Amino acid sequence: MTPGADAVVRVATPADAPALVDLRAVMFEAMGTASAAIADPRWRRAARDWFARRAESHGVRIVVAEADGQVVCGAVGEVTALIPGPSTVNGSVGLISNVATLHAWRGRGFAAACTDDLLRWFVHDTDVTRVDLFATQGGSRIYTTRGFEVREFPAMCLPVPR
Repeated sequence: MTPGADAVVRVATPADAPALVDLRAVMFEAMGTASAAIADPRWRRAARDWFARRAESHGVRIVVAEADGQVVCGAVGEVTALIPGPSTVNGSVGLISNVATLHAWRGRGFAAACTDDLLRWFVHDTDVTRVDLFATQGGSRIYTTRGFEVREFPAMCLPVPR
């Protein structure tokens, strides 16, 4: 499904930062993050500043989908540098993150359109040799239809309190 004719996918600007923070909260909700943590203004302020700073920086592409004059979906693509390896000979890897759609606008192709924009950018405007992402179960079909595969080794993390 593709978004309607009144929908547009575009590169985000610093002015989109508040909407991107709201979408990030929707993503955390889908990941099962506790409501109290999602409501914490500290991460929201830091994320807003991050989006505003990175919206126009090299090696980052932030896209949003608009419908009826409102940002309804967004996604982030970043070029990251890793140690070269068999699947990343040059060490350049793309990372897609923060793909989220407001509840009322789901199922209309916005996340797929944002993802496709990022994939075109990675292929045509960067030197990445692999694109990684972490998907919720509900969002995984968007990525598997585009050739993403579940990896053998699951992601792990260790929180480091500061």
